[in-house]
Formats: sequence, C-alpha cells, structure tokens
Amino acid sequence: MLKERLLKWVDPFLRLPVVGLDISDSTIKYLKFTSRGGKINFDFFGEIELPEGLIKDGEIKNESGLAQVLEIWLEKEGRKVLSNFVAASLPEEKSFLRLIQLPKIKREEVSGAVRWEIEANIPLAPEELAYDYEIVEPPENTLDHIDVVITAFPKTVVESYLRVLKEAGLRVSALELESQALVRSTIAESQQKETVVLADIGRGRTSFIIVGGPTILFTDTISLGGRDLEKNIAQTVGASPRQAASLKEKIGLNKIAEEGKVYKALLPAVSLLAEELKKVIVYYRNHATHTHAGPKVIGKILLLGGDANLLGLDTFLSSYLKIPVELADPFASVKSRLKTSIPPIPKNQALKFSTASGLALRGFLKC
Repeated sequence: MLKERLLKWVDPFLRLPVVGLDISDSTIKYLKFTSRGGKINFDFFGEIELPEGLIKDGEIKNESGLAQVLEIWLEKEGRKVLSNFVAASLPEEKSFLRLIQLPKIKREEVSGAVRWEIEANIPLAPEELAYDYEIVEPPENTLDHIDVVITAFPKTVVESYLRVLKEAGLRVSALELESQALVRSTIAESQQKETVVLADIGRGRTSFIIVGGPTILFTDTISLGGRDLEKNIAQTVGASPRQAASLKEKIGLNKIAEEGKVYKALLPAVSLLAEELKKVIVYYRNHATHTHAGPKVIGKILLLGGDANLLGLDTFLSSYLKIPVELADPFASVKSRLKTSIPPIPKNQALKFSTASGLALRGFLKC
C-alpha cells in the first residue's frame, strides 16, 4: 500500500515541521511552518519557475533536470530547510480515486477486499499500483455496507518522483495527492458537515474535488487553466503574452473595460469551466444516494489556485450554477492557531500556495 511503502520508515518524523513542495508542470511552490507556544508561524515560502518540458501532464520527462533545479534551490534555501524533510504532491491527473461499497465485513478484512475491488475498478493491476484507502465513517452505525475511498497511482510515477527528490538531496516524509493536501489546508472544522466542491484552477489544468465529511468523494481534472485564458485574450485583443497576462489580472470579467474585448475573450473559457463544474455537481447528485459522508446537496464551491483570483469569476459561476461560490482560504484549517492574523503571503498570491500549505501542515494536523 502507498501508506506502508512511503511512510512506515519515517513514522517518528511525521510530526516534525516539513517543507511542503507543490510540484506542477510549470512551477514548484514551497512553504514551511514552524510552531512555538502552540502557535503556528510562517517560516518561509516561494515559487520556482520550471523550464518547459521537465514535467508534462504530471509525468516527469527529465528527472536529472528536475533534480538539478531542486539542488540549486536547496543550495539557496538550505539554512531555512534545515532537516531537508519534505512532503511533496503527486499529480492529480495521474491518480485514480474511487469510492466503493463493501459488504459489512470486519475492519481487518477490508484490506484484502480492497485489492479485489482495485482489479474491478482501476485499469491497472494491483502490483502496478501504489495505493491507499480510507474507510468513510458514518455518523451512525446504521448502514448495511461500508464505503471506502481508494487512492492509487502507477508505481512508475511514484518511483520517478522519489528518485528525483532523493537525487536532489531531499528526504521524503510523505507523497500525497494534491487534493488531499488541498482539503487539509482549506476545509475548516466548521465546514466538515457540508459537502463542498473545490475548484483548483492552475496554469495548465483545473481540478474538481468533492469533499464531504471531510472525505474526498470524487475528483476530476480538465485541461483548462490560466494559460488558456491568456491565449484567448492575446488572440482576441492582439496582445503579447505578457500584455495578455496583465489584462487578465487587471480586468478579468469586467464587461465594460477595454470595450468589453477582454470579457468576450474570456467568456468561452469561463463558460466551459462553469459547464464542467455543473457536470461534476450533477454526477455527485446522481451517485450520492448511498454515501454517508455528507449531504447530497452541494453547500458551496470554493475557488483556489493561481487563477482563482480572476476578477468576477466567483460571481459569474455563482450566477450560472445557482450555488454560493467563494474564494478559498488556504489557511482555513489552522486560522485560530496562526501567530499572525495577516499572513505574509499577499492575498492575491496566497491561493496558489493552497497545496503547499496543506502539505506543510502534515506536521501540525492529523494526517
């Protein structure tokens, strides 16, 4: 299992502060917390731009090149990293997440049953996978079955990330799905009784995560991100890539500015985003009758990721979907424990550190 393979040997270190490494196709975002007197402090954070081609669609194409980037970063930030222990993300688009039902069997029999279910639900043999599972605990023991969430990755993907981190001189305390880290950072205890959709809008893709209870019940990824928004603006307005990025940031979905040209350029992409979100919500509504992790009705949608800050996006999606849409708080789960009420990360930049925050919080919250 994934947990046994990656975590058993480092169990004594799991509660130590670690650097959260959010690794994507275009950047690596990092963040570390420390703790003193029961309060959590921001230690350091930052972002590394990756040369094109090192990672594509979550698959490492140039292991030595990526390791070299991390080595250079480690030389620069070594004094801050200290222990070299990191918790790193695994790519959402390479994962398999399945919510399955098992008969009401003994807990010690679940592991064997899960292996059989993997063969039926995931298009890779169990021996080709690194996998983990979580039993979804019901509020009352009244059901005639057990709901189990299985998370799996091809071993080749996991081993590739491990090789790179080791070659760079980093010690791995954990590897986990991006969505797991996002839930840890953005879902406050007060939200754990409702079903929420997280929409993580990155540079090259958007991930949808349905959370109830606070178990991850469903994930999906589409190849639509901030880079596509900028391309549409550049083509429609006749702007350079840099100008398009600036227009996206400053104008967003303002219908009046620039004679409405930026809005018209963005409309097809954000409409597609809204449609994909609608499909995810409808899917959950149609398949949630047997789950007990959260209510069937979606309570709200939380936007996160670097391009969630698009001006007017929350209002647009809320109007389209008739569901409350808000910007997520990447530190919501530890808000009361933060030493400072104003994080050092600028508000318009904080959302893109949501995954790194969740990874770094492994040392402070229940895993």
